[in-house]
Amino acid sequence: MNRQLFKWISELVTDKPTQTTERRVSAQGKSVLERYHCGHEAKNRLVFTPRDKLTLRRRVKDELGLDPFTTPELPDDRIAMAKYHGNEKLAAKPASHDHLLLNGPDGKLRLNGRLVDLQSQQIPSAGLFCLNNGIETVEHEVIVVVENLAIMSVGPALQLPPRAQSALWVYRGDHKTGAKADICRQFLTRFGAEKTVIVFGDMDPEGLEIALTMPHADYWMGPAENVWRTCLRSRQANRDGFDLQSQAVVYLQHLADNNTLTVPMKNLLECLRQERSTYRQEHMASHRIPLDIFSLAGE
Repeated sequence: MNRQLFKWISELVTDKPTQTTERRVSAQGKSVLERYHCGHEAKNRLVFTPRDKLTLRRRVKDELGLDPFTTPELPDDRIAMAKYHGNEKLAAKPASHDHLLLNGPDGKLRLNGRLVDLQSQQIPSAGLFCLNNGIETVEHEVIVVVENLAIMSVGPALQLPPRAQSALWVYRGDHKTGAKADICRQFLTRFGAEKTVIVFGDMDPEGLEIALTMPHADYWMGPAENVWRTCLRSRQANRDGFDLQSQAVVYLQHLADNNTLTVPMKNLLECLRQERSTYRQEHMASHRIPLDIFSLAGE
């Protein structure tokens, strides 16, 4: 049994259950004939009588404990799936489907009316791995979205502007750690409208695009303006990074041409174009670059 086969069976048994149904020959249909011994093939069609459908329902229910007539699809969640089948991975969603990675420079999370002390001075970590749907309230005034995972554990060592020092940090997510980018965006959609949202990313075109397309984002955080060129001309700057991000450059230039970029963002884009280099968050941290926030929208 797999998700596709269960859905195929459900659609079959709910389609005019008191009438004979024909289906084109398919891998799922042949699997039903071979596995459950229901139905037959005639003139290059699969034929299922009302009796076949009823028998199929009973055999699937005996196997899984789920009636395909009343259950159109297998459960999404792995824990729920494990109640019915030995292979919990048949669930639609991966185990990490609702996970967020949270932290803060002060090591304290203010969520659901409680103060969670992560004891970061004693045990440095990337933060708290938790379920998005378990968060009901956020007591922080500021949320910082962090682009790169390595930065989540070094908040106390950064030269942060005052607004970011006691903020809730949320990892943007990726395809490897379990913290998902779409869940981060869902979290911001839920709570960002009533908060100040800052996106802390690389100083490169893609980092700016991430900030500008993040739900409810108010500011981008990066090197202070007076060190932009120093960073972009340093040995740590990436000379290939700018040329490899041409699509993001086109996106940003389109916004600039339509006067929808703020003055700070226009200035930074121009600086990046002139220097044709980029500067990553990891270098901001290791070289203790002073950071500042820059408006993404008119104030």
